[in-house]
Amino acid sequence: MPVNPFRLEARRRAGRILRSATATRWLVQAVFNRSDRLKGRLGETFSDLILLASLLRDWVTGRYKNVPWGSLLTIAAALVYFLMPLDAIPDLVVALGLMDDVAVISRALTLTRSDLERYQQWRNEQER
Repeated sequence: MPVNPFRLEARRRAGRILRSATATRWLVQAVFNRSDRLKGRLGETFSDLILLASLLRDWVTGRYKNVPWGSLLTIAAALVYFLMPLDAIPDLVVALGLMDDVAVISRALTLTRSDLERYQQWRNEQER
């Protein structure tokens, strides 16, 4: 399977972003904003994006720290990829533009499933 250079670039950027609380907060807010604008086109992926961005927000604010670095990097890279207008299928291609974004997000969910389940359980406990 050929390597997607856009995914590699997203991962590289994610590593830099995670080292800065300000940049991480910006990433989270940008994902919230873009996903809200595309809510109708994203379908079920909308709630997945919100979960990923919420975990990252709670991590960067110090509210939730139980996340391995590899999972943080995977999540941040998926969110960076979602924000990249020019990727494997440019977002300007109306019918197909979000398909690769959805695939990358889906893969991130699979790779970080156990961490996301622990986070969701923590969130549920916080709401009680």
